[in-house]
Amino acid sequence: MASTCVNSVANTALLHPLSTRVHYILSGTFNTVFLYLLAFNPLTPSLSISQVIRAEGPHQFLALSQDRSRAYATTWAMPPTLSSWEVLQGGLEGIKHINTVPVRATSSYIQVSSIQPRIYSAGGPTGEVHDIDAKTGGFGKKLQELLYVPEEELETTDKTRVALRYGSHSIDLDFPKKQAFVPHLGHNSIYMYSVLEDGTFSLIAEVPSFGDGHDGPRHVIPSPDGNKLYAVTEHTSYVDVYTILSETLKHEQRLSVIPSSFESTRLDYRGDTLRLSQSGRFLYATTRGKTSATKGFVSTWAVNDDGTLGSSKDDFEPLDRFVTSTSGGKANAVEAFPFHVGVQGGKIKEDRDWVLLTDDQDGWVWVLEWDGVQMRELCGVQLGGQEGAEKDEGTGASHAVWLS
Repeated sequence: MASTCVNSVANTALLHPLSTRVHYILSGTFNTVFLYLLAFNPLTPSLSISQVIRAEGPHQFLALSQDRSRAYATTWAMPPTLSSWEVLQGGLEGIKHINTVPVRATSSYIQVSSIQPRIYSAGGPTGEVHDIDAKTGGFGKKLQELLYVPEEELETTDKTRVALRYGSHSIDLDFPKKQAFVPHLGHNSIYMYSVLEDGTFSLIAEVPSFGDGHDGPRHVIPSPDGNKLYAVTEHTSYVDVYTILSETLKHEQRLSVIPSSFESTRLDYRGDTLRLSQSGRFLYATTRGKTSATKGFVSTWAVNDDGTLGSSKDDFEPLDRFVTSTSGGKANAVEAFPFHVGVQGGKIKEDRDWVLLTDDQDGWVWVLEWDGVQMRELCGVQLGGQEGAEKDEGTGASHAVWLS
């Protein structure tokens, strides 16, 4: 196990950390059955492995309930399943398995509703809507199956993780407008749904992605007010900004995650994930190198009052492009810190942020620090190789979430 940290004397932001208590983080992997429980100490600063939990992996994506007392995981294991876990004392006491449910095809992404007890997942040829069991907080009944292939082809279509490369890849909800969006890599489109009273979906439209038809929208998130949709393209590493209308999406902006000087090597990258900062004033977008020879980027844009990104005076360039230590492999996924606390103890919105970044190439999980101007690496830990983890050298970190 390796770890790294910045020089705390040189980093003045550490003199006034966003929080002073230990925070627990849960990380999945791409190539082991384990879930990793990590402890982040802002005062050191340091990130360490607290527990290694034998789970049902590889778990490539995680989601949390609104109170963060339950975690939900996808897996690449066969047959396809989704699993739920109880978070014990904010992660201090680890996690406990609740239940596992079968799904038609391997899921790539999972999302929990903040307005009703529903869990949404998507990947490859299908997606699902599940009820949340009122007693356990685990998966309840499957309420709906979403199809991205003709029904007559469902029986013979690929339902393994291979289908994630050219099928549906994520799912996200626009709670103010009661809409949902599923980007589809192979169709080069974004499926747009209305969310009905029972939490199931009704298809509004399949909207073609902006571009030449080969961009491959991979991940989408709506703005907090529900008026804009941000999408990152896997094949071309762009961020597209759409206005969300009642029956379609209107394209407003296309911005590059990689520098313009790298245009000739654009196809050496693969766009990955998007996340808004806790304040909602910044958008983080990532891309990965296709090979270990090409390092990835985390690009950060200012979010304007109307939901658009960047400024015309700066040619809509990001405020910062952070070069990741590795290619990121299949990862370079990010999650923003959700626990900003003011002097009086209440939640606040400020420009500074901590951001989790996962690395599949060498198995690192990092905490990055955004100071409103620049992103920097704060600390990190390498998964795999520690006592109790069996033979999982070369563990590839997939996606990590803040438990507490």
